[in-house]
Parts: sequence; C-alpha cells; structure tokens
Amino acid sequence: MSAASTSGVLHLYRHILKAAKYFPSKKRSSIIREIKGEFHANKSLSDPERIAHCRVLAERGLSDLQAYVPAGAGAGAGAGAGAGAGGHTHPMLGGDISITLKGATTQG
Repeated sequence: MSAASTSGVLHLYRHILKAAKYFPSKKRSSIIREIKGEFHANKSLSDPERIAHCRVLAERGLSDLQAYVPAGAGAGAGAGAGAGAGGHTHPMLGGDISITLKGATTQG
C-alpha cells in the first residue's frame, strides 16, 4: 500500500472509531473491539482489489455510524448530514449509502 493510501486508511479508521463512540448500543464496546480487530487483521493486505473492497465496506460503515453522531461532535466530514433521509452522503463515496448494523441496536 502506498503512503498516501495508508494515511487515508488511518484517517478512515480514526473517524470510524470516533463515530462508533456515539453508537447507541449496549454492545458499543464490543463493536469498537470488532472494528479494531478487522483493521488489524487486514493491515497486511497487498491485493489492490481486496484493499478497495475493504475500504468501501469501511466507508459504508462510517456513513452509517455518522447518523448517530451529534451535530458539531466532529467525527468526520458530514457528520449527521442526511440522517433522516434514509441514506447518507459521504464525501469519500460521492453517493447515497444505506446500511444497517444488524443486531447492534438496543430495543427501547
């Protein structure tokens, strides 16, 4: 991986962790551990297609997590934008993404 893409992945990783801190779930700590574990497990990837696939998944996860970040909390560009629209526009993706974290939310 080039230095530019490494710094981009590190930037993405940091934003995901910041956004995950606001995720409303009893399982938040285990979700954060899982995020860290996934990035750690994939840090030595060298296949450009696999790297691109993992990056897209991470960007989608960030987009979904940003729906839970309070306005002005600073967990990435566009935090909170479009949260009620059913999708999320993320500057790194250039489009609407709508995914859910299955089984991670608490029932009231």
